[in-house]
Amino acid sequence: MWGRVLLRAAAATAACSLAACGGGQTPVEGKAPYGTSSGSTTGTSGTQPQGPPQDFEPEAIASIDMPWALMEHFDSLADTVTLGDHLAYTYNDEEDVGVTAYRLDTGEIAWHASVQDGDSFGVMPRKHAPRMAGTAVVGAFATSKDGEGTSAGHEAIKVVALDAATGSQLWAREFAKDDDTWAGTPRVVGADGRRVLVSVSEEGYSEKPAMSVLLDAQTGREIWTDRDLDGIDLEKTVVVGTRDDGEFVGKSTSDGRQLWKRPMITGEALTADPGPGLTLANGIGAGDSLLLDPVTGKTSLDMKDGARNCRYDGWTTTLCSGTDGTGSATVTAVDVRTARVLWRLPDEAANRVAPEVTSAWHGLVYAEANGPMTLAARTGKDLRTDIGLAPSMVNDRYGLVYDPLRRITDVYRARD
Repeated sequence: MWGRVLLRAAAATAACSLAACGGGQTPVEGKAPYGTSSGSTTGTSGTQPQGPPQDFEPEAIASIDMPWALMEHFDSLADTVTLGDHLAYTYNDEEDVGVTAYRLDTGEIAWHASVQDGDSFGVMPRKHAPRMAGTAVVGAFATSKDGEGTSAGHEAIKVVALDAATGSQLWAREFAKDDDTWAGTPRVVGADGRRVLVSVSEEGYSEKPAMSVLLDAQTGREIWTDRDLDGIDLEKTVVVGTRDDGEFVGKSTSDGRQLWKRPMITGEALTADPGPGLTLANGIGAGDSLLLDPVTGKTSLDMKDGARNCRYDGWTTTLCSGTDGTGSATVTAVDVRTARVLWRLPDEAANRVAPEVTSAWHGLVYAEANGPMTLAARTGKDLRTDIGLAPSMVNDRYGLVYDPLRRITDVYRARD
């Protein structure tokens, strides 16, 4: 048995379009997937947003200074931030460890929820953000308490569900740690209105196997625990993950039964959730990148182009970026319901290049190619080349852009 395979999330945006990782079921056209909303979808005037934004106001309306989330640690803004309708959620890793919610219209802190005895995150996993579970936001923390007198010290993993609007604690669940089991930083892999998947694993080589636990999203009740599973994808009926011996497996969400397995090639395995009904995997067989059916473990689509980042638009399309055999950038649009390729760039016959996709939302793709632009998610047609910016995260009202020089996230209001 070789040590735990190096597992990295391809990017948080591969796991979700913007707000939540995991999915559960393919959403009905026109409706957001599980966990993308922090509350009502109506605006302050009571009107329904017309989204997705076609353009944004030229000046930022707010700037958010997140205390520890320096982007050099992450592949994208969505690796460390979860976006709701009116609030953005992230971890606070300074003195007061916990979850912080920021107002998108002002950049001010809406609420902060501390976790008692919460530890600094140390070596952070590639994806590390609290996740939406219906109207709650869920975070996972390592906690420790020094021994005193005859009282022994205590180390544990604590999972906390908070009201997304107010930060009030809804439930908390703690798992004691011992020296012979898992090590590393806990992360919420995925969440929806019914279940929460938490995994604990170390980046790179580790002598200790990973651990995953599936919880009831409403109560925090433990559904099952697997002490040799690094969870990577939460679906409606299946959890997908990897084992220390190189097996790639699917387990029932209801009782933890193993439903399928397939071997993984020795080496680095990049695994992620590109949207409901699909799992992205590299290093498990022929082909550079495979989209798997998480229910059966069978290959739904051989991507061939080494896809590393897939951005789900919250409806029916995921946009996967990769490189071809010559090292040139590619973008492939895939229907999440059928795994059918909708379009692919570059297209030499049409003299079209592959853009750099920054985000996707409800049928619209935001990208950079000779400047910011938008494309139609289902057809790949160029829509606008005169927009002011291509946001890293977006919802019906706002676009977020991270400024690496200022280490600040700027918020832009959607243009009417």
